[in-house]
Formats: sequence, C-alpha cells, structure tokens
Amino acid sequence: MRRCSALLPLLALGWLVGGPSFLRSSISTSPRTSRTRLGASGATQTVLDALKEFDGKFEEPFELLGLDDPECPKKEIRAAFRQVARVEHPDVSDREDAEERFRRISLAYELLIDDGGRAMLLEALEKDADDLQDLEVKKNTMDEANESWDEQWVEDEFTAVSRTVFLIFMAGGIGSVIWWFGFEHE
Repeated sequence: MRRCSALLPLLALGWLVGGPSFLRSSISTSPRTSRTRLGASGATQTVLDALKEFDGKFEEPFELLGLDDPECPKKEIRAAFRQVARVEHPDVSDREDAEERFRRISLAYELLIDDGGRAMLLEALEKDADDLQDLEVKKNTMDEANESWDEQWVEDEFTAVSRTVFLIFMAGGIGSVIWWFGFEHE
C-alpha cells in the first residue's frame, strides 16, 4: 500500500510534462485579434449571415414578419413567423420569387428570435447605423493593454524546456520526500 503512494509523484510528473498541452497552447498563441461586437457577442453563424443579409436595412426583418414593436416578446415573433410562413411559403405562394422571399423571412426570424441578434438590430436602429461597420467596437486602452500583455508572455523554446526541467526536479524531490516518510526506517 505504501509503495503505491511513491508512484503518485511520477504519475503527476507525466501529467505535468506531457498532459496539460491546453495550458501551453493558451500561453504560446499569437496576440488576440481585434474583435468586433459581432464576433464577441457569441452569435451563431446563422445570425451573422442574417445580419450581413440585412446590412444597412435593419428595419426589414421587422417589416418582413409584420412586427410593429421591435421589442415584442419571442412568443409574438413566433406567431408572426407562422402566420407569414402560411402565406409566403414557396409551396403555397404563387410569386416567382417565393423561395428567395421565404429565405429572407426565415433569416429575419432567426435574427429576431436570437437574443444577441435582436440586440444588435436594436442597437443598429438606435444608433441609426448605415451598415455593420458602424457597429464595430473600437479598441480601447484595455484592449491595447491585453494585447501588449499577450505579446509579453509568448512562450519560447527556452522557457518550455526550463519549465519541464524544473517540473522533473520538483517531482523527483517530492517523490523522494514521500518515499522517505512512506517507509519505516531503522
């Protein structure tokens, strides 16, 4: 039983040297790129595509679904989409551009039903933005400080080898202490 406890530092050493590659990769990555509100919000690709589709025409998603109040609840958005879909679906509609129109209606629904997408739309309407470029977040002093911090702590080969050697000696020392106190000595 006591001999097993002497193996624990060796197992920990193996994990520390080879295991936490996710820690090293987060340190050695290149500096952060400039983020926009679109990317930083965590919006899905569908929402981002929908925003690009309605770029500059931020009232159109509300008009396509027949919504008067931009801050209406999701239940009302779903009901409006179902009502419009019954009329505008390509299988029902006789319009020549029925597929394209329904695609845009579906994108409008995806955009409005997503909290982040609707918040971006409301912000664009509030700021009276002409396109998505007007919604980009400008760099502030905190962003610049974070980038300089990331550039300062980029890991090179010397620090990686030094850390590994230190961990090997540390694990050996801890293992020796555990071994010494783990057995009865005469």
